[in-house]
This record gives sequence, C-alpha cells and structure tokens, in this order.
Amino acid sequence: MRIFDLKDRFIRSLVAGFFASIILFALNLFSYYVLHFSNRRYINYSALMIFGRKFNNLGEAILSSISQIFFATGLVVIFSYFILKENGKNFIWRGAFIGFGSWFAITSLSYIIGIHNKLPINIESAISFMITSMIWGILGAWFLHILDDRYGI
Repeated sequence: MRIFDLKDRFIRSLVAGFFASIILFALNLFSYYVLHFSNRRYINYSALMIFGRKFNNLGEAILSSISQIFFATGLVVIFSYFILKENGKNFIWRGAFIGFGSWFAITSLSYIIGIHNKLPINIESAISFMITSMIWGILGAWFLHILDDRYGI
C-alpha cells in the first residue's frame, strides 16, 4: 500500500493544491515584502482566526503559515470535485473562476464576521489578494490537469 498513490483523484488534487498554495503563499509575501503593494499578508488572517489577534512570535507565524497553506490546499481539493472534475480544455478559465470566487467569498465573509474591523485592508491589498488568488486557482487547475493527464484513469 502506497501512501501517495497518484492514481487516486484525492491525492492528485491534494498535490496540485499544495503546490499551488505554496506559490500563493510566496506571491503574497512577495507582494508584501518586495513590491510593498499590499499592507496585509494571508497569514495575518489565519493568525486572527487561530489566536484572535496577529501573531506575536515565530512559532505563531509558522503555525499561521502552515494553516493558510493547508486551508488553500483544501479549497483546491474541494473544487477539484465540483468544478474541475471534467478534464476539458477550459481548465484555465475554471481555475480563474475558482480563484476569483474564493477571493470574493472569503473577503465577503471576512467583512460579514467583522475581521476587517481588526485588519482593515487598502485597495492595493484587495487587488493583490484578487490577483494572487486567481493565479492560485489557475495553477491549482493546471497542476491538477497535468496530474490527471499523467495518472488519471
């Protein structure tokens, strides 16, 4: 019995989601630290959900980072069964739809439950989150498409 059998749809979507989520994490940090375009990081939000505040030390930052990566990975797994199940030519558009829809839903939910009161964002952060989320969706769909073509049954 193999732990990671890529012939299994769940494992393929998990691998695709993980790699897309690592890139999402890196793009978000690049936008924050290098471009100085965004005033927020995704890990600020995961820290707020876990600790009820921003992270205060390296351990909390690492836990928030891991949580954010696995949450985004889980979204790719869920969407792989609903939207990306059919292996077609439009996987790029489906990925963009997933990314934009996830960004809008999570941003809306953050506003509804009051996270924006503790972590307000500016227009640059909103644009950065939207773009990186769309890239994440496209990459998740693309990685899954590659794995489906190679290992799919």
